Amino acid sequence: MSPDSSYLDPYRDAVAEMGAGFEAQLWLSKDAQAKRFKVIADAINQHSTIADLGCGQGDLLIYLQQHNQLPKHFIGIEGVQEMTTHAQQRVDALGIKNAVFQTHDFVADTKLPSQLVKDAGVECFIFSGSLNTLSMNQAQAVLAQFYKALEKSGRGTLIFNFLSNRHDKQRTPAQHPAVRFDPTEMLDWALNQTTRTQLRHEYLAGHDATIVMQVPND
Repeated sequence: MSPDSSYLDPYRDAVAEMGAGFEAQLWLSKDAQAKRFKVIADAINQHSTIADLGCGQGDLLIYLQQHNQLPKHFIGIEGVQEMTTHAQQRVDALGIKNAVFQTHDFVADTKLPSQLVKDAGVECFIFSGSLNTLSMNQAQAVLAQFYKALEKSGRGTLIFNFLSNRHDKQRTPAQHPAVRFDPTEMLDWALNQTTRTQLRHEYLAGHDATIVMQVPND
C-alpha cells in the first residue's frame, strides 16, 4: 500500500487544473508572499547552503536574487514533479547558478533531513507555506526531524512559517485546505528544542507567523 500523501492533493489538483505556476502554490497573493519572504530573508544570516522545503515554482530563490541575498548553494525540494520541472526551468532561464530542484515528499521521506545535511551540507532549512495542509502535530513531527539533523551537525537554522489562528477571523476566515496553528503552542514546541528561538507575528497583522530556531554552537 502506498503511504498516505493526501496533504499533497490540493497542490496536485491545482496543477492539474491550472498548470504549474503561481496559482498552483495556493498563495493568498504575491504581496503577502513577498512579506513572508522578507521575514525569512531577514533571518537567513548568510548561510552558504539553503534548502527550501516545498519550494513550489522557486519564488523564494528568485526573491533572494532580486534582493542580492543569493546563497552559495540552493536546493529546492518539491513534492509535485510538474512544479519541480517548472522551477528549474525558471531559474535556469534567469541564469541563477548553483541551484538545483528535486522532487521529494519531505513528510514521508524520513531520511531526507540527514541526507541534505550530510551529503549536501545544508545549513538552513526553510518551510514557507509548505506546512499549510498538515495538522499541527504532523508539522511538529516533520520540523523535529529537520531540526534534529541540524542539531546533530552542530550548527544551522530552521525557519518556518504557518497560518496563525490568532488572526482576524471575520476579515480572513480559515479556508480549506489551509490549516491554522496556535502560535503559542508552536512557540512552546520550538522553545523545547532550543532556547535560541524567535517568533514574528506582526508582518501580516496576525494572519501569519514565522519561527526561527538556531542550533546553539557555543
